[in-house]
Order: sequence, then C-alpha cells, then structure tokens
Amino acid sequence: MFKVTGSACGTLVSECGQPTPTLLRRDHPESVAGYAHFTAHDSTWRPWGRLGYSVKSGLPAFDDVFGVPIFEYLPKNPDVASVFDEAMTSISTVEAVVTCDAYDFKGIGTLMDVAGGHGLLLATVLRRHETMRGVLFDLPHVVAGATATFTRAGIMGRVRIESGDFFKELPSGADSIIMKHIIHDWDDDSATRILQTCHRALGRRGKVLIVDPVVPPGNVPHYGKLLDLEMLVLTPRGRERTKIEFTRLLRSAGFRLSRVVPTKGPLSIVEAVKV
Repeated sequence: MFKVTGSACGTLVSECGQPTPTLLRRDHPESVAGYAHFTAHDSTWRPWGRLGYSVKSGLPAFDDVFGVPIFEYLPKNPDVASVFDEAMTSISTVEAVVTCDAYDFKGIGTLMDVAGGHGLLLATVLRRHETMRGVLFDLPHVVAGATATFTRAGIMGRVRIESGDFFKELPSGADSIIMKHIIHDWDDDSATRILQTCHRALGRRGKVLIVDPVVPPGNVPHYGKLLDLEMLVLTPRGRERTKIEFTRLLRSAGFRLSRVVPTKGPLSIVEAVKV
C-alpha cells in the first residue's frame, strides 16, 4: 500500500513510511505513474502555485489561471483530459482493491458506478462477484476509454456503458450506486443535486456508496485535510467532509447515512439508504 503525501509535491511513500520510487514505473502492478504525471502537469502545478489566492479568496485557483472551471476546461482540451483520466485510473488501481476488501457487495444485483471514468473500480468489483451486473456512467469523452478496461477484465458481457449529465438524469435499474472521488469535487448545493439524481434513479431500497476520505475531528493529521486543499485549488468549491457533514448532506437529498466503513487506505465508504 502507499499514500500520496501531497498533490503539490506528488511524494509517494509506503505504509511503513519509506519512499517507493518503483511505483512510478508504468510496468508496476500498482503503478501511480499516471497520477504523478498529473501532479506535475501544468493543469495542476500552475493552480497550486496560486494557493495563496485560493486561501485568501475561497475561490479555485484553476479558474483564475485558465479562465474557466476545470470540468468545463477538460472536455475542450482532450490532451489535458487524457492526463486527468489516466491519473484517476492510476490512483484507482490500489483504491479499488482496498474498497473491495473493505465492503461486502453481496446481495447487489446491479451496481452503477457514477462518474466511474474508465471503469476500473466497477471492473474490480464485478470480477469478485460473478453474478453481479454493472452500469458505468460518465461523460461521453470519458466512457470512450472504458471498453478496453472491461474487455481486459473479461466482463464486457455484464456491463452496460451509459453517458450523460449526472446533474440531470441517471439510468434506472441499479440496486446500488457507487461514486469514488466524485462528491468531494463539489460544493454542498451541487453535491445535493447529484445525490438527488441518484435518489431518483434508485429503487425503493436503493443504496448509495460514497468512497471519499472522511475527515476526523480535531487537529490530527489526515490525508483528507491535505486533499481538501486540492479541492480548494482545482475544483468548483469542492471539499472533503466529516461524518456529520456527510450525514447532513445525505439527509438533504433523501438518504439516511447508515454506516461508515473504513478501508486500509485513506478512503472510507459512506453507505446511505433511501428514506
């Protein structure tokens, strides 16, 4: 296992605290080379250079540097979007495994991964649960890279790939929805809208699984607190949240937080049910 000690510096360390440069090799099974590329790319590095602007104003430095919000910039700049997508797949290599190790997905007939990128998390879950079916949902330019992921995993026949806008409508038919590193990209109002869309798409007993850091109280060091700065600098007022903040957010969208399941990494799985 590893942790990223800071997107601004991109330092990788093992669980025992030792540097692990082999993780930067693209042929390593847990390679985070794509994520390291992203941290050093202009789209990340230049906004981080304007951290002071974000801290003083509360506004994303990305918008100040590039003139538009990040999620408007990426579709218009395919080369940068490719770097971003590769980074998300790269870091998901380990995160998907620890998520599957921590959470019992048994009993879920169809799992929908909303904003699931190239589908690595969904593929990891489906490979462990041979009777489960999956739906991958993301923007059209993102899901274009998912077929290769599902083909390599040998699960293409059990997956439906859909695209659209998660603020407007999601496909119906899933028993549960999972979102990793998605809700933290948005402010409370926008996150509520996404969760309300999930609520409409799920059946009466549907669950939503949010895979994000859950920030502990007090001043203890935590990965989520550093990632909160990343959200401040890059995203449209995104943020990491405490358990209490997740409870309030989910309630506003018609869900009840049922439990928080920690993983062996810095992420937790926030499970909520429709009410």
